[in-house]
Amino acid sequence: MHRFVSGIPVTSYKPALKRFPTTGDRFLSNNEVSEGDSFLTDCTDMKNMWTPCECHLELCIGWYPCGLKYCKGKGQTKNSVMSYRCGIKTCRKCYLFAYYVSQKQQCLWDE
Repeated sequence: MHRFVSGIPVTSYKPALKRFPTTGDRFLSNNEVSEGDSFLTDCTDMKNMWTPCECHLELCIGWYPCGLKYCKGKGQTKNSVMSYRCGIKTCRKCYLFAYYVSQKQQCLWDE
């Protein structure tokens, strides 16, 4: 049985895939695995462009509708206040992605 992704057989691109390093085999900046350390050095801290590191990319959605906006106005009587819908409340959301790159050269925006 052949599997297809978007019409492309998996066997055509599977040889190019690489396994993401797990905790035990991540490299530090000096290319030595240190006992007890389970992290990569951030690419921003790296001097060598060809060393593996952890790259970061922030993605923000600056404006999206997330509810109704209510305003206050004068009610029927002199001292009463009334709420009414007057628009759409907007929100902002940001995500920070951190991922492995085999060399800092692949993460130049993380400077």
